[in-house]
Amino acid sequence: MDLSTLMPQQLRIVKTLDRPLFVSAGAGSGKTFTLTRRIVYALSPESGPFVEHLDQVLAITFTKDAAAEIRDRVRRALIDEGMDEEALTVDDAWISTIHGMCSRILRAHALELGIDPEFTVLTDTDELMDQAVEHVLGRATAPDAAPELAASLKALYAWYPMAGEGGPFGAGTTIKGLVRELLELSSQLPGGMDDVRVARGQADTSALADAYRAALGASKAATEKAQVALDAIDAFEASGKTMADAARLMMSCTMPRASKAFPKEQVELLKAEAADAFINIVLACGGPALDALVGLARSVEAEYRALKAAQSALDNNDLLRMAYEALRDYPAIRAAYEGRFKMVMIDEFQDTDQMQVDLIRYLTGAGERALCTVGDAQQSIYRFRGADVEVFRRQERKVGASGTAEAADVAGTAADVPAGELVKLVRNFRSHDEVLRYVARVFDGDDGGLMQGFLDLEASDGRKDTLVADASRRQALFVAGGSTQERTQAKARAIAERFRALADAGQPQGGMVLLLGRMTNADVYAQAFRDQGLDCVIAGGSVFAQAAEVQTVRALVCALANPADTAQGLMPLLASPMFALGAQEFLALATKLDSETGETSRRNIDAGIMSDSDVPGLQGLPLVTRAREVLRYALRRVGRDSFAAIARDVVNASGWFVRLAQRGPEGKAIAANVLKALDAVAEAEAEFGNSPRSIALAFDRFLAGKEAPGALNEEGDGAVRIMTVHASKGLEYPVVAVAECFGVRKSSGAAQMGRVEGGAQVVALPARFDGVKLADGTFVKGDDVKKQFEHAFKGKGTSLWLPPELMEDVCATGSPAEAFVRLRNDDLQLSLEERARLLYVAMTRARELVILAMDAGVSRGKVTAPTFDVETDLTYDVLRRILPTDALDMPQLDSDRLTFDNSKPGDYELISLADFTFGEQAFEANASLDAEGRLVRGDAEPEGAGADARAAIPGPADPEPDAFELVYPQAVGVRMGICPYPMRDSYSYSSIAAALHAETEDRAAEARVPMDEAGDDAESDGSEMTDADVAAVEPVGNPMELGSAFHAACQWLIEMGADALPAARADALARLWRLTPEQRERFDVALGRWLKSAVRADLLAWPCVRAEVPFFSLGCEDEDIARYGSYAEGAIDALATNPADSSRALVIDYKTGGTPDETPEQLQEKHALQARVYADVLHKAGFEAVTVKFVRVEQANPALFVEPAEPQVVTYNL
Repeated sequence: MDLSTLMPQQLRIVKTLDRPLFVSAGAGSGKTFTLTRRIVYALSPESGPFVEHLDQVLAITFTKDAAAEIRDRVRRALIDEGMDEEALTVDDAWISTIHGMCSRILRAHALELGIDPEFTVLTDTDELMDQAVEHVLGRATAPDAAPELAASLKALYAWYPMAGEGGPFGAGTTIKGLVRELLELSSQLPGGMDDVRVARGQADTSALADAYRAALGASKAATEKAQVALDAIDAFEASGKTMADAARLMMSCTMPRASKAFPKEQVELLKAEAADAFINIVLACGGPALDALVGLARSVEAEYRALKAAQSALDNNDLLRMAYEALRDYPAIRAAYEGRFKMVMIDEFQDTDQMQVDLIRYLTGAGERALCTVGDAQQSIYRFRGADVEVFRRQERKVGASGTAEAADVAGTAADVPAGELVKLVRNFRSHDEVLRYVARVFDGDDGGLMQGFLDLEASDGRKDTLVADASRRQALFVAGGSTQERTQAKARAIAERFRALADAGQPQGGMVLLLGRMTNADVYAQAFRDQGLDCVIAGGSVFAQAAEVQTVRALVCALANPADTAQGLMPLLASPMFALGAQEFLALATKLDSETGETSRRNIDAGIMSDSDVPGLQGLPLVTRAREVLRYALRRVGRDSFAAIARDVVNASGWFVRLAQRGPEGKAIAANVLKALDAVAEAEAEFGNSPRSIALAFDRFLAGKEAPGALNEEGDGAVRIMTVHASKGLEYPVVAVAECFGVRKSSGAAQMGRVEGGAQVVALPARFDGVKLADGTFVKGDDVKKQFEHAFKGKGTSLWLPPELMEDVCATGSPAEAFVRLRNDDLQLSLEERARLLYVAMTRARELVILAMDAGVSRGKVTAPTFDVETDLTYDVLRRILPTDALDMPQLDSDRLTFDNSKPGDYELISLADFTFGEQAFEANASLDAEGRLVRGDAEPEGAGADARAAIPGPADPEPDAFELVYPQAVGVRMGICPYPMRDSYSYSSIAAALHAETEDRAAEARVPMDEAGDDAESDGSEMTDADVAAVEPVGNPMELGSAFHAACQWLIEMGADALPAARADALARLWRLTPEQRERFDVALGRWLKSAVRADLLAWPCVRAEVPFFSLGCEDEDIARYGSYAEGAIDALATNPADSSRALVIDYKTGGTPDETPEQLQEKHALQARVYADVLHKAGFEAVTVKFVRVEQANPALFVEPAEPQVVTYNL
C-alpha cells in the first residue's frame, strides 16, 4: 500500500493501531482522507493485517453525510488496493453516526430489551413534545381535574404565565417554556428528571437584619428606612411565611441613600444582602410552585414517553440512553461487543458529550487500546445540542498521561495502560497563508488573541490559488451608531459593495458566501446583494418558514381556507410577488360605489375580489383582473377538488413560476422553496383529508418545525450564498464574509439551569407576583412587588444583575442566589467562548479572502461612545487585534487599513452613522441610509431626504413588483366569467342564543360608545364626552345598559393603556347608558373587581391585547351551530395574542349579572356554545390552542377567599 504521499503526522496516525490515539486536526488539514487511509491500512497485508474484516472497525462521525463520505472513500480505496470483496461489505460496515450505531445495537437485541425491533426514530420531537405538554395541561385545567392537581397548577400559575412576556426580568419565562427546557435538560441525563435538582431556599433573615442594623443612626432618613425594614423582618418571622408574607417584607425593605456615616460600599452590600435574602425567602415560601413545576415536568416526561410508545418511536436521546443502559446492565449484550472491534474511531470528537464517551468505552477493549479520537477543540460549536468541549480536553489529557505514573490519577485506571499517542495535524490544505495569518492574529491566545492553547495552522505549498480579483485577502469593516436595524443595513450594503467590486474584477460570484451567526436578518443581506445586481441564494439553516416565498404560500392556503380572513390570507397574498398588487389595485378592491347616491364607501377586499363593480378611474386594472380570474376560479373549486391541486394551479396561473425562471439561480432557489411548501400542503391533505381548516393548521405545524430551504437540481453555482456558520461546517469557499457572529445575549430568564457534577441544577425564580395588602391596609399590585424584587439585585444602567464579585462576597456557597448567579455567569462565559469558536469556523471556511463585518451602538448622553461590552461581544477584542493600536492599546478606529504589513488603504472601513468619541478622539458621522435603505457616504444628502421628500405624506411603500410582466401561460385551467358575490347568511352568538331561548349577552345590541378624538389637545385623557354623544343612546329602561357600559369601559381601558377609569369617563358612561343609581353602584363594584383581578393581569401579560375585535368568518362545521348560517360574525370583548407564537390566543368575555347559585357544571354548560363559536373563528384564523375565559365580574369566586375578591371565571381550552 502506497503511503508515500502522506505527511509525517498523517503517517503516524495511519500506522498507530495498537494503542490509544488522540488527534487534534486543524481546519482543512485533511483528517477525513487520513482516517480513510488508516482504515484501509489496517485491512492491508502491510499491517499484518491488523483487522481481518471491515466489520471489526467502528467509525463514528457527526452527520449522516460525513458517514456516507467516509464509506464512499473507503470503498474506492479498497478497490484501488485490490480488496474488492472487502469493498462489497462497506454498506454493512459500522461506519455511521453514533445514533445510527445505537439504533443498530438496539434493533439487534430488541427482544432482550423488550422493545419493538421495528421502532422508528423521531428526527423532529417538537410536535410530539408539544402534544405531551398540551395533554398534561389539559387534564390539569379540565373541570373534573383532581383538586390537588388544580391547586398545584394554580400555585405555579401565580409565578409564571402560561404564555406571553413577563417584563425585563423573566422575559419570555412561561410554564410551557420552562417545562420544555427541563425536559430537554433531563433527556441528556442518565436518570432523566431524577438527576435534576431544583434549588430550594431557607427563610433566614438574620443577615439582612444585621445589614439594616448597621444603618441605624447613619442619618434620620436611613434610620427610618432601617427601622421600617427591621419591623417588617420581625413581622415576617412571626408570620406563616407565605408568598404574601414575603411580598410584604420585600415592599418594606428599601435602600437608604449613601452618606458619610453609611457610605456607598455599605449600601451596595446591603443591596446584595437583600438580593440574597429575597431569593432565599421566595424559594422557601414558594415551595408549592416549585413542587408544581417539578411535578408538571415529570408528568409531561411520562406523557411524552407514552406518546412515543404508542407510535413505537424513539428519539435520539432514547437511542443513546437505552444503548448505554443495554451495555451497562446486560452482561450478555456487553460481552457481545467488548472484543468485537479492533479499531474504534470517533470523528468530530469535540462535539460529543460525556454519555456518548461512556457508551463508547464499553466497545474499546481493555485500556481503550482500540480507541482513536479525532477532533478540533477550536471547532466545537454544538453546545446547544449538549456537546461539551471539556470532554475533548479531558480525553487529550488522559491519553497524554497514559503509560505514566500520573495515568492512574488522570485516567482513573492502572498505571500500565498502553502508552497513548498525541498527534497534531496543522498543515492546512485549504486556505491561503494570509488567511491563516489573519485567523492567527485574531485567535492566538499566546499573542493576546481570543483562544488559549491555540492550534496554529500552516499553509500547504501545493494549494492552488483561485483568487482572480486583484484584492486584499484580509478585509474588515466596522459600523458605529444608529439603531440595530440601521447597522445591519449598513453592514449588508457594505459587504454587497465589496462583493460587487470583486465580481466586477472577475471573481466568480458563485464562489462567494456570507456566513451569519444567526439568520434573523438574512433577508436584509439578500436584498443588499440583489440591489447590487448579484444573484443570491439563502441556503442551509432552519429559515424555510421565514422565507418570503413560503409566507406567500401560507397566505394562499389561508385565503383558500377562509377568504374572509384577509389579514392572514388575501392581503399578504395579493401584495406578494405572486400577484404584485400595489396601492392603486388595493384601493380599487377596497372601494365600492353606491349606484343610487354616487357615493363611495369601504368594502372588504374579499368582497372586492368577488365583485366586478369598481369606481370610475380604478376600472380595468390588469393586475386586479388577473387576480380576480385566478382566485374566483380557485375558490369555486374549494371543497370539490384537491386542495393541494388548487393551490398549485393558483401558483401556475398567476405566472409566478414563469417570472421566477427568468431570474436565474436566485429565481430557481425561490421556486424550490415554493415547490417544497406546496408538497407540504399535499402531505397535509393526504393525512387530514380535504378539509381546508385542517390542512391550514397542519401546514402551520409544518412551518413551525426546523426546515431547511428547498433545492432544485441546479446548485445555483452562479449565485452568492447566505448560510449559517453551522451549515457551512465542512465546506469551503474562495471568498467568505462573516457577520452577526460576534456577540451573545445575556440571559434575562427567571430560571437558570445547567449541568453540574452528578446531574443538573435548576434555580427558578418567579417571573410575576400576586398583589398583596400591606399592614396599613394599602393594596400593592403584583407588578409593584415584582419591581421591588428585581430592584434588589438589579445592577447599574441596563444590567439585570449586581456585579458577580459583590454577590460572591455576600452569598453563601451553594445558596440559591449564589447558584443563580453562577449558572447565569457560567452560561454567559461558555456562550461567548463558543461564539469565538463559531467565528473561527467561519473564517477558516475561506480559501482566498475573508471580510469581517462588525458593529456597535453609540451611547446617548453628554458623552457618546461605542457601546462595547466585552462580557457579551467579541467586537472590541477583534478590532484591537486587527487594527493598529495607540499607546493605550486601544484600536485606532479611524485607520484605513489593517495591522498587517501588506495591508492597503480600504482594507478596513469605519462606517459611522452617528457622531461619537473614542478614547481621546472625536468622530463625526460619515455615512447615512437613504429612504430605500441604501448606504450613502460622506456629506451627500440621502435620496428622498430633500424638501420634496419632507413635504410628502409618509405611507407604506408599494410592494416590490418582482419585475412583474403580465404573463398568461398556456393551459393553466382558468375559466373566464363573472362569478356573482353570494349573499351572506350569517349568525352571531346572540342570534343562536335567542333561537335556543338561552340567556343572551348582558349588553345592548348595536350600541357604540364614541371614543374621544382629542386632536392636538395633548392634555386630554380621553375621558370627556360631548352632549351629542350622550344624546345618541337608547331610552332609559333598556335591560342591557349595565353590560354595555361595562364593556365600553373595558374597551377604553385597553385602547388607552390605562390602569384606572377616570371619574369623568365613568360619569359620562353612566349618563350615556342611563344607568340607575343601583346600576351605577354595581358598575363601580364590578369594574373595581375586574381591575384588581388576576385574570386581568394575565390578559395584560400578553404582548398584544385588543378590545372589541370584530370577526366575520366561515361558519362552524359543528352541526348544532352550522344550521344557523354559513358565516359567523360578531366581536370578541378582549383578544390576547403573541406575535412570537401565533398558535395560541386568549379570549376574554365579560359577563355582568348572573347569580351566585349556579354550579361550576351549570356554568360550563351555559357558556359552552359561545366558547365553541369563538374557538372555531380563531381556529379558522390559524390559532391552534384557544383559551376562552368568561369573567363573571359581578360574582365573586367562591373557591378563593382573598381580598379583594376575585371574579368567577369559567374557562375553556379548545
